[in-house]
Amino acid sequence: MSANGTDEKHAAGDDPSETTDGSGSPEATEAVETPGTETDAGSTAVAAAPDPENTVWRGPAAWIVPALTAILGLVAVWGAVTIEAPPNVTPPGPGAFPGAVGVLLLIAAVCMSVVNLRNLGSGKGASPLAWFEGRPVLLVLAGLVVHTALLEFVGWLLAGALLFWVVAYAFGARAHLRDAIVALSMSAAVQVGFSLGLGLNLPGGFLELVL
Repeated sequence: MSANGTDEKHAAGDDPSETTDGSGSPEATEAVETPGTETDAGSTAVAAAPDPENTVWRGPAAWIVPALTAILGLVAVWGAVTIEAPPNVTPPGPGAFPGAVGVLLLIAAVCMSVVNLRNLGSGKGASPLAWFEGRPVLLVLAGLVVHTALLEFVGWLLAGALLFWVVAYAFGARAHLRDAIVALSMSAAVQVGFSLGLGLNLPGGFLELVL
C-alpha cells in the first residue's frame, strides 16, 4: 500500500507538465516563448530602420544636398568667369577647369531636384534626419572655422595639422598622440607639395618669423 502510494507520489512529482493549479504547461510555454517573441520584434525594428544608400529621401531635408551642390556650382562658374588671366595665356585658360566643374555641379543639382520632385507624390521614403548624425559634421565645421581663424597667425603647418586632427577625432580616432603626429606630417607634406610642386607659398604665420 505504502509502496504504491510512494510510487504514485513520485510519478506525480516527476511530471513537469503538472502545476499546482492543474493548468498544465501553457504558462511555462508562454514564459519560454516570450523572450523569443521580443527578440523577433527587436530584429524587425532594426531591419525596418532606413538605409541611407537605398531609401528615397523626402521632406524639406531632402533639398539640402541639391541646394549646396547648386551653390558650389554657381560659385565655381562665377569664379571661372571673373578670373583674371594673364594677357599672354593660351586657350583654354585658367577658368576652363573651374567652369567645367561648376557646370557639372549645376547639372547634378538639377538631376537631384528632378528626383525629389518625382518622389513628392509617392509617399515613400524617409527623412535624411532619421539616420543623420550631426556630431561629426558639427565637429568638422568647428574645426574649419578655427582653422580659418588661425591660418594667418599660426601658419598652415599648425592650422592644417589641427584641422586634420579634428577630422580624425570627429570620425572616431582616439589615439591622440599618434593622430597629432600623423596630422602634422600630412600638413608638412601638403606645404612642401605646394611650395616645391606648384610654386605656391602657404601662410607661414609666426613660425615664418621664428625660423
